[in-house]
Amino acid sequence: MRRTVQGIVLREINYKEADKILTVLTREEGKLTIKARGCRRKNSRLLASSQLLVYSELAITQRGEFITLAEGDPLTQFRRLGEDIDKLALASYFAEVTEKTVQEGEVCPDILSLLLNCLYALSKLNLPESQVKAVFELRAMCLAGYLPDLSGCAV
Repeated sequence: MRRTVQGIVLREINYKEADKILTVLTREEGKLTIKARGCRRKNSRLLASSQLLVYSELAITQRGEFITLAEGDPLTQFRRLGEDIDKLALASYFAEVTEKTVQEGEVCPDILSLLLNCLYALSKLNLPESQVKAVFELRAMCLAGYLPDLSGCAV
């Protein structure tokens, strides 16, 4: 069965000679593990959409419990993050926290929106990195169910 989803690549693992196993966070189906066959080849049509921190429209197929990437069309690539090592490291941190927070198949459109907004703020708005990091961490804790008590001093 073939379906189309929009998602961002949170993690990529090289597999065999030219394949990757991707962890993708989608709005419709939550976190998915997807096999991208041949995406590491030079002329692959999946090359752009299977990169880390790329938000894409993905056509996926499923046979049994295995999901395979059939086509991909990148929507946002956040290219400016690659120009600054500090911003790239912070964006990778955001992806790792998101990947660890969301369970496989759990639908979390709010955390996807948070991640995309923070990546946009880092790459396009040039906001201070410490400010974007603080907003991401506080909001991610709230979405994960760890709301801090900010009404007063705990001591």
